Amino acid sequence: MLGDRIKEYRETKKMTQNELAELLEVSTATISKYETGALEPSIESIKRLADIFNITIDELIKDEEEKFDISKIKVLEVLREQKEMQLKGNLYHNTQILFAYNTSHIEGSRLTENQTRHIYETNTILFEKDTIVNIDDITETSNHFKLVDYMLDNAEKNLTEKMIKEFHRILKAETTDSRKEWFNVGEYKKLENEAGGMKTTSPKLVQRDMEKLMEWYNSLSKVTIKEIIEFHARFEKIHPFQDGNGRVGRIIIFKECLKNNIIPFIIMDRDKVYYYRGLKEYQSGGMKGYLTDTFLNAQDQYIELIKYYLGNI
Repeated sequence: MLGDRIKEYRETKKMTQNELAELLEVSTATISKYETGALEPSIESIKRLADIFNITIDELIKDEEEKFDISKIKVLEVLREQKEMQLKGNLYHNTQILFAYNTSHIEGSRLTENQTRHIYETNTILFEKDTIVNIDDITETSNHFKLVDYMLDNAEKNLTEKMIKEFHRILKAETTDSRKEWFNVGEYKKLENEAGGMKTTSPKLVQRDMEKLMEWYNSLSKVTIKEIIEFHARFEKIHPFQDGNGRVGRIIIFKECLKNNIIPFIIMDRDKVYYYRGLKEYQSGGMKGYLTDTFLNAQDQYIELIKYYLGNI
C-alpha cells in the first residue's frame, strides 16, 4: 500500500510525521492519513514526497495495481479539444458548470447547480418553484462561461495585469455594477473594500502592489502549486477590484495550473469555510498548511473528475 511505503521511507530517513509535514507544507494529520490510507496524496504531493525521499515516483507508487496515470493526460489539450467539439457530458462541459456554480455560490449567488446547468445547456433560466433569481447572478454566470473559454484560449500565455483586468471585464460585463462609473469594471478599484473582515490594499496603492506581485511571480524560474497558492493569497490580500476578486483569483489559479502542467482544480462551495479559513491564516499569520491542504483536496476532487471522464484513455 502506498501509505505503508510513505511510512517506511519516512522512518528510513529517521523523520517524524511532523518533520515530513513541514517539508511537504501540510498538517501532521494529513501525513498520518496518508500513512493509514485514509487519504490519497495528490499527484503534486507524490512528486514532492519522492523528492524528499530521494527516490523516483515509480519506486514510491510501485505495485499500485491499475493505477490511473494522470501524468499522461494533457488537461489543457483535452479541454480545448472538447470545447471545440461542443458535446455534452464530457470533462469540459462539466468543468464549465461546476466552475461557474461553485465559484459564484461562494460569493453569494443564489442560483442552484441545476439552474446553472440549464443556463449553460439551453441559454435559458429554469425557475424552481418560488425561487427568486437575481438578474446579475444570471449575467455573471453566463459571463463566467465566456471567461473560462477566454482563459483556455490564453492559458499558455504569461500572466499579465492586462490579462487579469480582462478577466474582470468579462466577468462583470453588462451587470448592474458595470453601469456604475465608480465601480470601474476592468480596472482597479476606486474605493476601499475588505475581504472577510480583513483590511485590503488602499486604492491608491493597488497599482504599486500589483506591479510588485507580478514582478515577483514573473521572475520565478519554476512555478509549482506552492507558488500558485502564494500568488493567490497575495492577490486576494490586495483585492485589486471593487468586486469579483475571488472569482478572478480562482480563474487565475486554474489558468496557471494549466500553463505549468499542474492538475487544475475548482474550490467547491461546500469547502468555502475551509478556503476562507485557509486564506485568513495564510495572510494574517503566515500559516500555510490549512490553505495548502484545502487546495490539494480540491485538486484530488478534480482528479476524480478526470478519471471519470478520461479513465479509459
